[in-house]
Amino acid sequence: MKACLDTHAVIWSLMDDLRLGRHARRLISASSKADLIVPDVVLLETAMLIAKGRVRVTCGPEKLLARIEGCFHVLAIDSRIAHLALALDIPHSDSFDRVITATAKVHGIPLLTRDRIITDSRVVGIVW
Repeated sequence: MKACLDTHAVIWSLMDDLRLGRHARRLISASSKADLIVPDVVLLETAMLIAKGRVRVTCGPEKLLARIEGCFHVLAIDSRIAHLALALDIPHSDSFDRVITATAKVHGIPLLTRDRIITDSRVVGIVW
């Protein structure tokens, strides 16, 4: 495993959005599916963002979610991740971000995120 991706990194990489950081883009393009971890909660958060109209897709929600599964290694939450998500020393109340950050930390891999709260906490290595 090389990296864990936050929800916006996943979406922006699939949509070839220029907001995806240069280093994150390079790491994704140089990695295999097995090397890029996406916590399962990213699928739920993506579906919610589409339903709320915060992410627009032309292919339909189910196709985008299937594309995420096809392009990344979706990893289920386990007891270590669940425990650490609540114990992380970050001022973040977003459960999705806590699980995503905990996943990266438990697996000892960097997180691809632009989230300032996570970045400023320094609890996990960041690539952007």
